[in-house]
Amino acid sequence: MECSSLPLLPSRIKRVFYMSSEGRNLLHEVFPTVNPSVLEQLSKVDCILYAMGSLFTSICPSLVLLGIGEIISSRSCPKVLLMNGSHDRETSSLSVSGFVTAITDALNRTYGDSDNCLKNHPNQYINALVVPRDGQIPVDIQCLAAQGIFHVVCTLYHSTMNLVTVDSRFDPKVGTVFDPKCLIQALADVITKFGSFPATEA
Repeated sequence: MECSSLPLLPSRIKRVFYMSSEGRNLLHEVFPTVNPSVLEQLSKVDCILYAMGSLFTSICPSLVLLGIGEIISSRSCPKVLLMNGSHDRETSSLSVSGFVTAITDALNRTYGDSDNCLKNHPNQYINALVVPRDGQIPVDIQCLAAQGIFHVVCTLYHSTMNLVTVDSRFDPKVGTVFDPKCLIQALADVITKFGSFPATEA
C-alpha cells in the first residue's frame, strides 16, 4: 500500500509508553529496563544508528526503556538519524527537526514519571542526519541548528552545514528510499569525519 493512501491519524502522537495491570499510576504505566547486553553493545560501538522505520511504533518503543537514554548520551561517537524518504500516517505533519524532538523526548522520557526523566539536549542523542535526495520530509535547517545539529548529509540544501550527496530511488510501495551503495558510503564518510563535528553541548 502506498504511503499516500493511508488514513492520517486524527491527532499527533505525544509519547510512547508501556502499560500493565500492575502499573503504579493512573495510566497503569510501567518502566521496563533495557536488556543489559544491549547496554554493553552500545558502550562499545563506533557509531549509533537510528534506522528508518515508523517513528512511534517501531523506533520510540525501544528508546523509552530505562538505560537507553543514559548510555547513548554518554557516548562520544557518531549518532546518526537516517530519515525516511516520505511520511507515514504517524508523522504526516513533522519536519526533520520534529523527528529529532520526538526521539529526544523518548530518550529523555520527557512525559513520564518525573523520577525517570532526563534533561539531555537533542545533540547528545543525535549529532548527524542522513536524508535521501528528493525525500518528502522538510529539512528545516535553522531548527536543526537550534537543536545543536550541524551535520546534515543530503543534496537539498546549501548552507554552513557539511553536505554530501546521498542518492535515492523511488519504490512504488514505500516512496523514496536510499540507494544502498550510496548510503553505505555516506555512513562511512560520517564516521570518518566525526572528529570535525561541532562540539556537543552538555
